[in-house]
Amino acid sequence: MTHTERTVLCYLRTHRRVWGLTQQELASLMGFKSANHVSRIENGKRAPTVESALACQVIFGIPPAAMFPHAYNMVEERVIRDVYRLHLALSDTTTPSGLRKRELLSLALERAISSPNSSQRYDA
Repeated sequence: MTHTERTVLCYLRTHRRVWGLTQQELASLMGFKSANHVSRIENGKRAPTVESALACQVIFGIPPAAMFPHAYNMVEERVIRDVYRLHLALSDTTTPSGLRKRELLSLALERAISSPNSSQRYDA
């Protein structure tokens, strides 16, 4: 993985440096005992936990999807594929609960289609 590819995976290092925080200072703010944890996230060796992603939002004011776009895109692709499959499986439903589920799934698919990274996603 090149340095350029890593910068696209996670913007944690960028924001930490902009604000002049050391890895140890950020680790402490995020509730970690060691700067190694921050280093592994910054270098793409470890995915952020939900708690650490939310801590970054509290600290930097940046949503996890923007701070960790690679992780977000991986989760989004998997979830949308599953949403699409369930939407198709419920295509003949007429029950109120089935129709409500399809409404939710349709809304999720519409959001995904309108998102900037939605190309080539539905080859299920």
